[in-house]
Amino acid sequence: MNNGKRPLVSVVIPTYNRIASLPVAIYSVLNQTYDNLEIIVVDDGSDDGTEEYVQSIADQRIRYKRSGGNMGPSAARNMGARLALGEYLAFQDSDDEWMPDKLEKQMKLLQESGEVTLVYCAFEKYRDGELLGYVPSPHIPYEEKCGDLFTRLLLSPLISTQTMVVKTELFLEENGFQEALKSYEDYEFSLRFARKYRIGFVDEFLVRVNSSPDSVNKRFAERIRTQFFIVREMLDALRNLGFLWQKLESILCEAESLDCHAIFIEEMYNLSERILNNEERSNAEMLLRKAELDNETEQARGNLLERISNAKAESLKVYAKIYVSGTGCSEEQRENTSRLMDQIRDIATQYERLSPLSEEMKDSCARLYQSLGKADLQWTEQLYLLTDMVELLEKLERLLS
Repeated sequence: MNNGKRPLVSVVIPTYNRIASLPVAIYSVLNQTYDNLEIIVVDDGSDDGTEEYVQSIADQRIRYKRSGGNMGPSAARNMGARLALGEYLAFQDSDDEWMPDKLEKQMKLLQESGEVTLVYCAFEKYRDGELLGYVPSPHIPYEEKCGDLFTRLLLSPLISTQTMVVKTELFLEENGFQEALKSYEDYEFSLRFARKYRIGFVDEFLVRVNSSPDSVNKRFAERIRTQFFIVREMLDALRNLGFLWQKLESILCEAESLDCHAIFIEEMYNLSERILNNEERSNAEMLLRKAELDNETEQARGNLLERISNAKAESLKVYAKIYVSGTGCSEEQRENTSRLMDQIRDIATQYERLSPLSEEMKDSCARLYQSLGKADLQWTEQLYLLTDMVELLEKLERLLS
């Protein structure tokens, strides 16, 4: 299946109800400057017209395969890999886009290097058209992104599924992606692969990753579970290299950023009770205490945000009643405003338990308390006071968000 000296590349695209984004993904592959390729679209149970669309594409390089049910992306990719005719294997996601020369540059490195059997590239990450960042970070030296990557990958991922091109035979020998994993399956595979083989890197942004609200990479809890799966799988290597606690601390940082403290605590308890030795358990207890404290703080923050939201809604209701009345401040209205001020005072006190209030915020609170203490608030003064109260609540909300 070779076109001259250009080996056939099989590109697997798993999809599930992505008819809106699938055309861009497919045509970004069909329009590659490296044209000796085939596309295998593995439809994982779509009911949105995906089959009819793919079958309508007038290009003999594209094949359609429907799975037996909703297997998940890892199983769908593995199915596509088993159907591949190409010497090399690549993966595209149904909501992402390749640059036209992606395969050309990766295959050039694979053919010229002689010592690498997997090549990946950098990618840009977008959400709703906004650029979120670059992976791997441009600040990581090139030498740390290629060659023997096993030690580097033990601590953090670099390779995303849609950026890799790999020898089909070796991918299958390594049993492909772990189908039980629901996130970070590319990380687990690339780490397992790097344990045996050297890896090449094209230092260019050749993939645009479009992160959508229902993308599988949004399953934050599963990221943490997969990280612990990797710890168990690579425990001997982590111990031998002295990386175990650095790895666990990095997972805790990720759990904090994803608001997944509870998942970290659950997985850490299981790891400590079933796998770690006595000496390691004492270190694990310190991480657990930190995670539990952070979890309590996060819960308090969430409760406070809910209280702020309720106080804002009530403030706006009181404002509307006063505005509609068009008269002076009644006793009932004064009592409603006073009750709201008590809520704000309590919210500010709770906030200070999480983080000190700035002097500016303290002054804003003091001015509100002073204004409420006036004996006879006029109609407009009451409205201004409520407006200031809502602004203060919104400032607190922004600080917490």
